[in-house]
Amino acid sequence: MPSFSLIVFISSREQEAGLDLAPYRDVLEARFEPESVEIILAGRVDAGATEGRENGVMAIEAQGGEVEAVRAAIKAATGDIVIVLDPRRSYPPRALVELIEGLDASKSDLAVAVPRRSAGRSFGRAMSRRVLGLGGQAALGTSDVFSGLMAVHRAHLDSRAPKGSAVGSRIVMDLLAWAPSSHVDVPVDTGSDDRTEVRVSGVNDLRQLKRLLDHRFGTFSRLVQFCIVGASGMVVDLTLYALLQAAFRRIGAGVDSAGVSWSLATARALAILVAMVWNFTLNRRLTFNDSREGSIARQLLTYAMGNALGILVSLTLSLVLPMYVRFFNEHRLAAAVVGIVMATGISFSMSRWVVFIRKPDAALPPIEEPVNAPSGRTETEPAAVS
Repeated sequence: MPSFSLIVFISSREQEAGLDLAPYRDVLEARFEPESVEIILAGRVDAGATEGRENGVMAIEAQGGEVEAVRAAIKAATGDIVIVLDPRRSYPPRALVELIEGLDASKSDLAVAVPRRSAGRSFGRAMSRRVLGLGGQAALGTSDVFSGLMAVHRAHLDSRAPKGSAVGSRIVMDLLAWAPSSHVDVPVDTGSDDRTEVRVSGVNDLRQLKRLLDHRFGTFSRLVQFCIVGASGMVVDLTLYALLQAAFRRIGAGVDSAGVSWSLATARALAILVAMVWNFTLNRRLTFNDSREGSIARQLLTYAMGNALGILVSLTLSLVLPMYVRFFNEHRLAAAVVGIVMATGISFSMSRWVVFIRKPDAALPPIEEPVNAPSGRTETEPAAVS
């Protein structure tokens, strides 16, 4: 039988003092008869202290967030199957058995524990939890993104490099973004005092969410972000244009003898320039934040060229389509919409594959002999494989 590594995230020294991990080890040994069950405490622990700690329990001190601590523990783990437990959620020892059985039955790389439906829950609470669960499953890959219990095959972790830097507080989101070929939600029993702890630790959690969405939806995720940035740029453009016009009027700038309003042209040019730099900066920092290597000057120049090409195509379609297509002659705004859509596609394509060139992820050598999950299992509630 394979061996297990049980990683327990410790958020405080006081939490470690109140933990009793022996029942978790005992239930794994009794059900699966593994070669070994190692326990690793990771997080805010004193790695040098041994008083009150079971023999053979490893401690890894990490002062950062949950993801940093768990990644360090995974690196040190030796078990064939790695189990991650956050004791801030209420999972009885039996939940570990249900999780491993679900992982084995589904033949997945990763299993995420989700609370089994409770018959005593009110209709409104049950429906809201169901809707949130379905939304989370569709968008993020699990119905409980706040889960505190996961199991993953060691062979999968060794064959792939983790995604991005160790930021964020959602362990399950980090494991989902670790590119598993398959994962499964496994219903497990939870304690009566189990409560989902909804907490956001700032920008790092948003970065972690973006990383997972980019992993799951790829180019589509970045296109949505690109359009959101573009919408914010439009607000900057129009707002600055209005402010500059008002400023020029206050200083008495108007139309010259040739009938040209240089103040209006200057205001429009400045507004467009500032909006373009705004969009470039946000796209570089957010939409394509994993592709910031290289010369900023080169990126800005190619970004401006891509935008210029998009504007040219949009203008051309807005003028040419009404000349040759009757529908667009009667609906000139529709021609402008076609031009905007095409311009957005060109600008995004240039940004995605020319301006912000992403280096390939560093890959670890594949494992030649994959690890098999435990063969023995009991009946559990069916788990839907995503």
